Amino acid sequence: MKLYPRSKRAFTLIELLVVIAMIAILLALLLPAVQQAREAARRTQCKNHLKQIGLAIHNYHGVYTSFPNANANSELSGGSLFTSILPLIDQANSYHLYDFNLTNSDPHNVEVTSQVIPFYLCPSSPMRRAVPSCSSDSGRAPGNYAVCIGSKDYNQYWSFTPGATQPALNGAIVFTGSTAGKTKFRDFTDGTSNTLMVGETAYNLPDYKFRSGDCAGQSRYSFTYWSVPFPGSTACTTEHAFNPKDVADDSIYDSNWTRSFRSDHTGGVQFTLADGSVRFISENIDSTLLDALATRNGGEVISDF
Repeated sequence: MKLYPRSKRAFTLIELLVVIAMIAILLALLLPAVQQAREAARRTQCKNHLKQIGLAIHNYHGVYTSFPNANANSELSGGSLFTSILPLIDQANSYHLYDFNLTNSDPHNVEVTSQVIPFYLCPSSPMRRAVPSCSSDSGRAPGNYAVCIGSKDYNQYWSFTPGATQPALNGAIVFTGSTAGKTKFRDFTDGTSNTLMVGETAYNLPDYKFRSGDCAGQSRYSFTYWSVPFPGSTACTTEHAFNPKDVADDSIYDSNWTRSFRSDHTGGVQFTLADGSVRFISENIDSTLLDALATRNGGEVISDF
């Protein structure tokens, strides 16, 4: 009896190509879902950072019976609110090292201001350049959050005459020297649950360029250093475009956008309100309603947002 060897079973080339194609289709279907899940996790972590910052500001009020100022001393070259609350976010060593009599770019203070603090960065916001990397950064680390000083742009703080009475601020947080001086819970006649206190910023403005230094002409993307109290760094308003989208086109770029709240989330910006809660505000919100939320004592009636 003659025996024949059994033929080995195997995929044909066509069958193999069909399987590969099916796997590719499944991956294409799953990838957006995976990306959305990752972004949801990053957004939740960003929300938690805002929550912790809000709690730290409330704890500051509990100790000093007032909210911290946007600037940590009487100068705009000194520390920011985020410098003032360092010991309340488990950064007491950095706080004690910081000299509030010196500028935030003084070599002594750069030991602190150069530190990357995770609480001050939103995982959803990529760094589109290394910070610090240029001489104008003065060694200072980036941040993604800013306090709300109100509904009007107070950019005159940049060059306001020393000794003169500075303008009133209607936000939850104010600068030293302003008419309000400091804010307390009693000042929130609109209700703390209806007043924005801290919001997001992002390094997403490619048309915002360095004007001087070794990176002059290059994209700066943002001016947000967590230790710097200047308007547009850690102090923003709602007067200009909300969550603007800069696409590297000089014809649509507005230099005021650096002082606007913005994020890399889809559709809006997250805020800590004065009551400590965190809300996602749609970028399509009515501008009048947004301005009402930015003020602590405007007398507006806000039903929902």
